[in-house]
Amino acid sequence: MNVTQEIVKYVLEQASGVVIALMLIWRIETKLDGLTSAIMHLSDAKASK
Repeated sequence: MNVTQEIVKYVLEQASGVVIALMLIWRIETKLDGLTSAIMHLSDAKASK
């Protein structure tokens, strides 16, 4: 394998890692948004009693 192929392989591996990390962050963010809205809903229900 020549140097160019090594560089392309390395860049693709790094890029796939970044994509996976972004997907995980996006999923966690979505779950946190759901949790936050549930907590807000519960605290609103408690405050109105």
